[in-house]
Amino acid sequence: MLYLFRRHSPWVSTLAIGLCLLAGGLFFVVKGLDAKEMIKAALVAEQVKTGVDGVQLGALEGAPVTDSKTAGAQAKTIELHRTSIKGEVLKSGVPTTLRYSEMKSALFVTPEAYASARTTYVTGLTLRTALNMAVMGFGLADMAIGAGVIIMLAAAATLALATPALYMLAGVVVKRSD
Repeated sequence: MLYLFRRHSPWVSTLAIGLCLLAGGLFFVVKGLDAKEMIKAALVAEQVKTGVDGVQLGALEGAPVTDSKTAGAQAKTIELHRTSIKGEVLKSGVPTTLRYSEMKSALFVTPEAYASARTTYVTGLTLRTALNMAVMGFGLADMAIGAGVIIMLAAAATLALATPALYMLAGVVVKRSD
């Protein structure tokens, strides 16, 4: 019995490790692809389309937002519009770019104009955050797929190289020690 254990345990162990690596790599790839499909389905359900300004950011005008590129372009477009304040609502009469912390009611013509600008800002911020989360989700899914492929390559090397080498080596070593 000890003979069988000494001869077979090294290559059987590497075979088991290789199969575990293969299963783990496949798991990563499948989960990454599932995540990308889930994010894409959520974006399609919202029926978001790129705006006119999306063209200068690398997207086609009116294209459905279904991937990382179009989601990123639409998030940047919203950023451009979210901070732009039209001159007619400001006391100065000059269009400007304001961040949330810079929006003071004293800058606006009426309290309603101030409230409208803040609402637009917060709504844009919410939309931009959601689109940026989609971009990040696509990136993490791609990273999981890449990690899965690397793990499967390690599994292939273990199964194709280490296991047969240890099998042959175990036979030689056991024969010499007998």
